[in-house]
Amino acid sequence: MIGTLSRWAMVLLALAGAMLLSVQSAVAQDQAPKRVYVIDLNGEFGYDISQTPIRQAMRDARNNNADVVIVKIDAKWGEDGLQGETRPDTVGVFDELFRAQKILPIFADEMAREWPKQPRLVMWVKRAMGGPAFIPFVAPEIYFTEDGKMGGIGGIGTMLEGKGDEVVRQKQYSLRMARAEGFLIRGGYDPMIIRAMCQPGFLLSYRMEGGKPVFLKRAPERPDEFALTSGEKGDSMQSIVRGTTKSVLTLNADTARAINVSKGTADTVDDLIFQLGISRNYNMVEGQSKRYMENWKRDLANATREIKKAMEELGGADGGAGMSGGTYEARTQARGKRIRLLDTIINKLKTYEEAFGGRWHNENQVPGLEYFLAMREQLELQQLLDKK
Repeated sequence: MIGTLSRWAMVLLALAGAMLLSVQSAVAQDQAPKRVYVIDLNGEFGYDISQTPIRQAMRDARNNNADVVIVKIDAKWGEDGLQGETRPDTVGVFDELFRAQKILPIFADEMAREWPKQPRLVMWVKRAMGGPAFIPFVAPEIYFTEDGKMGGIGGIGTMLEGKGDEVVRQKQYSLRMARAEGFLIRGGYDPMIIRAMCQPGFLLSYRMEGGKPVFLKRAPERPDEFALTSGEKGDSMQSIVRGTTKSVLTLNADTARAINVSKGTADTVDDLIFQLGISRNYNMVEGQSKRYMENWKRDLANATREIKKAMEELGGADGGAGMSGGTYEARTQARGKRIRLLDTIINKLKTYEEAFGGRWHNENQVPGLEYFLAMREQLELQQLLDKK
């Protein structure tokens, strides 16, 4: 009997020791310095800010075992640089939502699938106007700089006016809003916030209950209720994107904090680290995110130059022999040269398709990919039909 009790005592001691080691290991792991990785997203959304360099940076953060990933958004807005407040295509900017859809899975599905241990994802907003306004909502933690702005997506109503019949417009409207609201629901935010940001005339106010905002689709009726939008539609698009109107919601640091979208306001990385509660025990990871972003911008600029150069040469690429005169060999050589130039253009357009959208084509006066594919096919057909 005594021997049996002794054996049970030894088993219990062994189990207690194992549990103690497990707790000590967990405590030690928790006390290890947090590895912080910062990704700066600046430049033009959909061009400089695109999924390829972002995906590279996130994988680099994973390979560096980052515990905290901070994504700072400071996107170009307007023609007058990063601090611009107007842009010529504001009416259609809501459709940058579809561009944002290419980027958001990197911070959601791909991160959940590819990271063995999920990092703490923090969005840090300086300027997230237009398409970038959708991105922060994918993260449960959002911070603003003192002058941070997030919005500029109130053009959906104007954008759809006069396009198709009423049924078509309503379907298009519902499709866009459903996708936008899905981002907020996934991040844990009330979808009424995005409605107020997108829809001129959407009346929204709020009051706080138990430290959380309660949103009301009406004007304030009590002293503790505050208006977020006016419910009116008459403001100019310029005032909408500047955030000086109440017809749609443009979030700044104060408003975002008031409705619990933002966790706090920080103007420097050190300030943000302090607010994250890890200032006493962290290591800043010297990753490759900056290099990835710079290389991407350089490659886009080089590709644009190569395309324009090939188009210029294409205008006189018959070698002086003409496409219908001269010998068969001269015609074949001229077509071969044009096809090689077309291949250069086609390959560049395909490689950087994600960045070379309609706006890029218009600004650089470059036809779409289909135009060059059709030209190439025509040359090949001419060569097949040509006779010596």
